[in-house]
Amino acid sequence: MTTIWRDYSFQEFDDEPAPMPGLPDILPRFFVPPLEDKPQNPIMDTLKLARINQSLPKRPRDTPRVPHELAILVADASESDNHADDLDKLWMSALSRKLGVRNGTLSWDRLRPTHSSKASSTAFLSEQASLVFASARHYVQPRFSDPNIIVSYVTQEGLLVSLKMIILGTSSTLHTWCPSSERFVQVGCQEGQRGYLSVDGKDEVVSGSVISRFLTIGTLMRRLEEFLKGIRKRSAKEGPTIHAFAHSLATTLTYLREEFAKLPPIQEAVERTALCALWMQYNIYEEILVALSDLYGRSEGHSPRDYPKFDSSPVPLLSRVYEHLSMHLERQSPRRISALFAYILTSASQEYLQQVGRSVGFGGRPLRKSSHVVGEKHNQYEIDDDGDEDEEEEDIFEALEQIEDTFPNFFPSKLLDVLPAAQKSLVLLRIAHPDHPLLTLPPSRSLIKWFWSATDIQTVWDGSTPLPIVDQPVSELSPIHPSKTYDPELSQFSIFDLEPGSMISSSSFTLRDTSIRTLRSFIDSFPDVLPPITPTLPHLTSLVFGDLVKHASTLSSALLSLFITSTGNLNFQSHLVLLRSYLLLTAPSFKSRLLAALFSDTGEYEIDTGPHSMSIRSLRRRPNSKKAGTTPQQPWAVGLSPSLLERETWPPVGADLSFFLRTVIVDSFEREGEDFGIGGKAQVIEEAGWRLGFAIRDLPVGPGRDKWLNPLTMEALDFLYMDYKPPRPMEILISPEILSKYQRLFAFILRLLRVESALKCLFRMGRSTTNPFFQTLTASRKLLLHFRFVAQSFVSSLESYVFDIAIRGNFDPFVARLTPETLVSATSAGKNNGFSDVFELARGHSVLLDDILSACLLRSGQRGVGDLLRNSLELVLEFCVACGELHRGRLEEYQAAGLIEDIFRKFRTKMTTLTKVLKGLVDKGPSSSRSLVDVSGGGERRPLGGIDALYHLLLCLDLNDWWSKAS
Repeated sequence: MTTIWRDYSFQEFDDEPAPMPGLPDILPRFFVPPLEDKPQNPIMDTLKLARINQSLPKRPRDTPRVPHELAILVADASESDNHADDLDKLWMSALSRKLGVRNGTLSWDRLRPTHSSKASSTAFLSEQASLVFASARHYVQPRFSDPNIIVSYVTQEGLLVSLKMIILGTSSTLHTWCPSSERFVQVGCQEGQRGYLSVDGKDEVVSGSVISRFLTIGTLMRRLEEFLKGIRKRSAKEGPTIHAFAHSLATTLTYLREEFAKLPPIQEAVERTALCALWMQYNIYEEILVALSDLYGRSEGHSPRDYPKFDSSPVPLLSRVYEHLSMHLERQSPRRISALFAYILTSASQEYLQQVGRSVGFGGRPLRKSSHVVGEKHNQYEIDDDGDEDEEEEDIFEALEQIEDTFPNFFPSKLLDVLPAAQKSLVLLRIAHPDHPLLTLPPSRSLIKWFWSATDIQTVWDGSTPLPIVDQPVSELSPIHPSKTYDPELSQFSIFDLEPGSMISSSSFTLRDTSIRTLRSFIDSFPDVLPPITPTLPHLTSLVFGDLVKHASTLSSALLSLFITSTGNLNFQSHLVLLRSYLLLTAPSFKSRLLAALFSDTGEYEIDTGPHSMSIRSLRRRPNSKKAGTTPQQPWAVGLSPSLLERETWPPVGADLSFFLRTVIVDSFEREGEDFGIGGKAQVIEEAGWRLGFAIRDLPVGPGRDKWLNPLTMEALDFLYMDYKPPRPMEILISPEILSKYQRLFAFILRLLRVESALKCLFRMGRSTTNPFFQTLTASRKLLLHFRFVAQSFVSSLESYVFDIAIRGNFDPFVARLTPETLVSATSAGKNNGFSDVFELARGHSVLLDDILSACLLRSGQRGVGDLLRNSLELVLEFCVACGELHRGRLEEYQAAGLIEDIFRKFRTKMTTLTKVLKGLVDKGPSSSRSLVDVSGGGERRPLGGIDALYHLLLCLDLNDWWSKAS
């Protein structure tokens, strides 16, 4: 059934309806009279009406008016001059038109005779032909005139030709490149103006939607090209990573251009190209360029002044590429996007990964050997005329400082744990053992590289090496022996087997760029998803760096084993025993000789009896002459050797002291032999004569800081210290910082021995029968004897604690862990020996000394309790000096009684406070109820620690809470 739009009451098309305040009222256009109240006979009524209509005269036909535009179309289509007949034919045609069964609704445009019969039967304008719809929109919504908006009309063929140039990043007849904004702008637009292109059959909205994708592609292509130009201008000193990165970007852009050249519109089929289909084909390339522009910080939404600064250093550059690749793999982006990012990462990181591998001797070119063998020269620490040795010593630390300690964030945590130590271990291993098997392996044994295909991943997982990717040659050469095959890495040398003159036609110097073909092969072989063996990118990364982790661990273990199992002067255990014996005074022969050289326990003052007598007053001003038989007027430096005071200057620096102390070291070597470690005893003892030595340090001078200038104080010998020159690679394990801790302990031990020697002098003075203490003051004599006993008990307990618990209780278990038998048993039993490399061993050595310093209350954080201990020792020494003055007759008994009583009162107060503070530290710290030598399961000795050892100090000083209960 066909419905015709006929309204006999419509107004003129040009008439303007009266404005209505709201919707117009809907009025009925017909009237149905009510039926009469009588029986109805429809059949007879119809026959009667038919007879009446037949007898009526014919009425004139009133043809309805149509819109003016449709009337013009009808008039143009007809050759008749009778306009009324044409309109009548129009209505009759509408009644007889066959439209099928889909829709019977007609628009005015479909009533014209020129309308195509193949067009859609719908009445919606948006579904009509493009020109009809554009004309209707232009008529209904006319554009307002705006001087800032430039509208250009273009045909579809002209637009496609322009878009083909735009996507390649080239200006066209419709758009041109603006260098300031780095965008394509419409031709003819000035600054501040906007341009719109209107394609035939499309309005500016549809046209802009179609063109926007191609403008985005062209803009991003051009921006990446400009970015590539800037990278290529960088200096070669920035390293190969940035240039490999630029090459990967150039290859990617060339690949995209080749893809664009294959895509429509093609010149031969421009007219048959559909914009919608063309728009969809370029969708993937827009996604690729948007992803690449985000990587380089050149997205379309950024203006040139907002571009982020590009860091060309390898670490942040590779980390950024890896992060974007991981993001696209997690988002399951199209395979081509992930493949391009994987290609950029593989290309850019190739040289950097090889450098990392070569830094630990893994693959790459052969490692250079050091020309110097450590231990061959005993005078390697002496400065020669050329200064080569001294310069070579500094190169170790300079080389270690120059090693890069920052790596990309995609390096596995296992690799980051072993790589820095392995790089430093390689430097030390070259010096310590240039002929080590790890340094003489053939080069290019293995390379670090990314692999992405499932086959290569499975191959590496099984422990094999994947086959290298070799490009197919462009042209095959005909060798002399056609049956001869070449290895892939030697295929380029097949030219030497050709007949002479066979290459005349083609130049041998022709360069063929196969990077695009390599990229296409890489994209084709890139998997849609990672295989189940490595389901995520971090799993794949761990597999890629697996061999490097193993090699780095092997290298670090090799250097550690060299220092532990060496039979020469690099045996670390022997050096530790040497340091313990001399710098910590645990060797009996050296300790006894040093005590004889620096201290004296004689009970008589002997300095004034010699020809070079010395007085305390003459420390700063010595009289020009001294009358024979004059009574000395200075106190007695109790406990010090009289030979140190012969020159009447303090400190007694001179050639005699140096020679005497040197003799102490050399003589003690003859009796030291049983305490040194495996195999290295002979060489270590032989070299110890010039590695060990006493030296004089410059100490600060000022109020409260110049006690070392007074021989009466406990700090009188602080100017003296022992220095040690370890072998060159051993400086990592025995660094200057570690030696300074040894020297702090040495100074503390000298102070303790000085007080002990003073107490021994006091006991010898008390044995005198001719001049006993306090002959008339019995109470003072009892106090002196009591004080002497308490002081001697305090000093002897402290000395026993320092040597047996603080030093040996921590040092001996540490040394015991360095024997080869312990390492072998720990390795066979699957235990961790506690040291993965020499740097961890050096940290363990430093922690050992920190524990000993803590046990001796010498750390900076223990200043308060350490001052209490030091003040107690100073009071004991002051007590000995006062007794010495009383013994010499310099003090009267009543004077000495009050002085000694005052010193004892201070000493008792200090000791009470010290024991209380120690008890508080022990209560706050971990329980220390174990024995002096703690033994764990298996008989392994464990160190007592630092704070833990204070429990034993409290037991030694206050076993029965004597000081805590004292009034």
